[in-house]
Amino acid sequence: MRAIAVIFAATTAAVTAAYAVERLPVGLPASAALLLRYDANHDGIITRDEMEAGLKADFAAADTNGDGCLDPVETRAENRRRLARDGAQASPLVDWNLDGCVDFREFANTVHSYFDLVDKKKDGRVTLIELRGPSMPIAPRPAPGKPADSAKSPPQDTSQPANSATRPPAY
Repeated sequence: MRAIAVIFAATTAAVTAAYAVERLPVGLPASAALLLRYDANHDGIITRDEMEAGLKADFAAADTNGDGCLDPVETRAENRRRLARDGAQASPLVDWNLDGCVDFREFANTVHSYFDLVDKKKDGRVTLIELRGPSMPIAPRPAPGKPADSAKSPPQDTSQPANSATRPPAY
């Protein structure tokens, strides 16, 4: 029965991860997939509860012997899975306290840290806007039928010397 639960959890995690990566909205950094894979109801908002439930399922899937600890063999297998799934964005597991066991705290550390970093409102919810992070405003698109160059500002006349009152002070 435990094997069936592990297989189900692993399959669910893999499908959820693939869905999150495939549907990564335009303008989000690739690291956003780290949290989007835990958006259980696919509403674009990751709650702390959704994240915790997803992390627990992922940990249970990686903990093949069910002892609450990822031994070095389980850790290597999980790291290979993460590398295959996430490529350069993979966050490897590390036994930070060197006790021979990656516990849930060590397993979830990266995701918890990223969630806390992007949860700007500190309301226990991460939205797509928060995942996007600070960015420059997007320039408006040109009206249909007009060339893109017409959207640029007109060139300034540099034939006359600038008024010294409008120049910024020289330091």
